[in-house]
Amino acid sequence: MTILIINNYYKTENMSNVYQIVNALRNVGKSKHEIWSFSEINRKRILDDIKAIILSGSTAHLQNSSHLSMYKSEIRLLRRVKVPVLGICFGHQLIGKAFGSQIHALPRFIHGFKSVKILEPNEIFSSWRKETEIILSQSHQDCITNLPDDFILLAQSESCKIEAITHEKKPIHGVQAHIERASHEKPDGWQILKNFISNAIAK
Repeated sequence: MTILIINNYYKTENMSNVYQIVNALRNVGKSKHEIWSFSEINRKRILDDIKAIILSGSTAHLQNSSHLSMYKSEIRLLRRVKVPVLGICFGHQLIGKAFGSQIHALPRFIHGFKSVKILEPNEIFSSWRKETEIILSQSHQDCITNLPDDFILLAQSESCKIEAITHEKKPIHGVQAHIERASHEKPDGWQILKNFISNAIAK
């Protein structure tokens, strides 16, 4: 089983951030992966061996029209994709944008490990009960403003009311936090990734 990682960083110096996802996959026992740049989507075809897609973060801002135009192909992919998808940070915002959300900038940059409250313990949060607060790594200033149509709100935090979402019918999930930047002392992010692989992909 191969997991496709879509690299949403448009600057080559940010490639190390993508390898954090690779390392996180290895930490949860999944090492077979493929990496595409978001700019390659129109030129490639998703093969049968691809069983899931992970969307990386980015330094782009979707409320910026010139940035948004760079990701039109990925937005079209999200609307038609059949395999399970997990969006991380910018990838989460991209899912929201693809299905009708607006994106806004917070008054300040959010950084470091923060508490996130689980509202619905669905597939990716199946390790915890409702109202449990978990600790996740954050690094962003943009957030989804409104819940997209046909999506369920899964989690919220003090700074971001839409911390995690899932589509009501499609296997599409988004998490605002950088779950790949978990640690052995704060492993909740890795557990979300593990849940995505064991629950969402197994269906």
